[in-house]
Order: sequence, then structure tokens, then C-alpha cells
Amino acid sequence: MSSILDQLGPKYFSLDAARVDASPTEVIITNDEGNTYYIVTPDVVTEELFQLGYKKVEGEE
Repeated sequence: MSSILDQLGPKYFSLDAARVDASPTEVIITNDEGNTYYIVTPDVVTEELFQLGYKKVEGEE
């Protein structure tokens, strides 16, 4: 089983850059108050992710 961190993909250092690459069905998250962002699929957004300190910035509700 892969770690949740393996599912994050590339880092984005700008929310605008992440928005450009994210599809409407993906979610943008951060864990450091907006210094880096990750684009993930909704199935990755779990309680485990929140316990690791990640927060949803925008995406599917």
C-alpha cells in the first residue's frame, strides 16, 4: 500500500499555477500556509491527509 504522500504529485509554489493545471474535478491542498500546493483527486482527500496537516484550498465540495 502506498503512502498518502506518494499520491500528492508535483509541488506548486503558486496557487495560480496550481489552478491552471488542476481539472475541475481535482482538489488543491496545502500543508504550509500557502507556500506549496498539490493537486490531488478527491479520493486522496481523507482524514489521514488532514491529520498530516494538509488543508483543502479549493476544489470539489
